[in-house]
Amino acid sequence: MVDRKKGGARGKTAGSPKKAPKKKSPAKKSPAKKTGTRKKQKPDLGKEFKKVLLGVAILLAICLTVAMLIDIFFKPGNLGIRDEISKPRVVQRDKKSIVKPGDTPPISGETGNIQNKTPSKGLREKSERPILYEIFEDMEHGQVEKKPGLPVVKEDIPMIAIIIDDIGYDRKVAMGLYLLDSNLTFSVLPFSPFGGSIARALSSKGAQLMLHLPMEPVKYPEANPGPGALLSSMTPDMLLDQLRKDLKQVPGIVGVNNHMGSKLTADSDKMNQIFTILKKRDLFFIDSRTSSVSQGEASARLFKLRFAQRDVFLDNAQNIPYITGQLGRLIKYAQKHGSAIGIGHPYKATLDTLKIELPKLKGKIRIVPASQLVGVLE
Repeated sequence: MVDRKKGGARGKTAGSPKKAPKKKSPAKKSPAKKTGTRKKQKPDLGKEFKKVLLGVAILLAICLTVAMLIDIFFKPGNLGIRDEISKPRVVQRDKKSIVKPGDTPPISGETGNIQNKTPSKGLREKSERPILYEIFEDMEHGQVEKKPGLPVVKEDIPMIAIIIDDIGYDRKVAMGLYLLDSNLTFSVLPFSPFGGSIARALSSKGAQLMLHLPMEPVKYPEANPGPGALLSSMTPDMLLDQLRKDLKQVPGIVGVNNHMGSKLTADSDKMNQIFTILKKRDLFFIDSRTSSVSQGEASARLFKLRFAQRDVFLDNAQNIPYITGQLGRLIKYAQKHGSAIGIGHPYKATLDTLKIELPKLKGKIRIVPASQLVGVLE
C-alpha cells in the first residue's frame, strides 16, 4: 500500500507538467534617435547684442587712434609739430632773435611773415581763435620815413595818436587800455566775436572808433584776413556790397584802416572804388602800410579824402623793453615832424608797457584821437 502510494506519488510527480520558465519582461527600449531632426537652440539675443557693441567700440577706438597718429605725424607741412600759424618759427628782421615753437610770437610790423594773436587768459570776454597779422619788412623797425603832404600844424607839444587794432576778441584788455588814456583810438574788426559789444562799451565812454577793414594780402589764401574781407577777385558791385556790410558791423566809426591788404591796397582801381564809399560817408582812411607800393595816398589825393598813414608799429615783439623802445621811436618821430601815428594791438604786454610809459609823457607829448592827425593832402 505504501509502495503504491509512493509509486503513485512518484508517478504523479514524474508526470506533472514542467513549470514554464518565467518570461523576462522586455526592457523598455529608448526611443531611437532620429538623424537630421535635432532641435535647434534659440540664440541669446542679449549676448549677441553685447558682442556687437564691443566690436563697434573696438573699431571706434582703432579709428580714433589712427586719426590722432595721422594728425600728429603726417599733417601736411608739420612733421610732428602744430600748425605754423599756431606756433610760428620766424626770423625777425634784426636776425638776432628767433621765435621758436612755444615762444611768444612777434606781431605785425616788420618781419614780413604771418603772425598770430591769442588773447590773454582768464578774461570775461575773449576768443581763443588766433588773429592773423600781415607784416611788411621794407621799413626798419616798422617805421615809415616818408610823411605824406599833410598841412603842417604847429603845436607847442608834439602830438601822437595810438591806434589799437584788432579790437573784438578781448574786452578786458580793450577797456584797460581805454582807462589808461581816453584819447587812444580803437579799430574794430567786423564780424569779430565781441566786436559789437566792445564797440558799444567804448563808444558809450566817448572813445574814438574806427573800422579795421580786412583786405586781401599777397599771400592769400594762405594768409586769410578773415570774415568780411575785400578781395581783388570781386567785381565792383561785390566789393562795394561787402564794404557796406563791414561798415554796418561797427556803428559809430569815424574812419577806417586796413587789416592786412598788401595786395588790395596796391590796386588803384580797388582803392578808388573803396574811397568812393568812404568819401560819401565822410570817413577818413589811415593806411596801415603793409605794402611799400600802397595806392592809398594816391587815391586819397584823387578823392580829396582825409588821409594819414601809420608811422610806427609798437608791438612787433610782445615784451616791455621792445615796446618801450618803439614808443620812444614814435615820440622822436613826432618831435621831428610835429605828429606821428603808432599802431598797437590788445596784448597784455602792450597794456603793461603803456601803463608804465604814458604817465612819463605828460608835458612832453600830447596823445590825441586819430581824427586829429588826418587831413586832405596838399
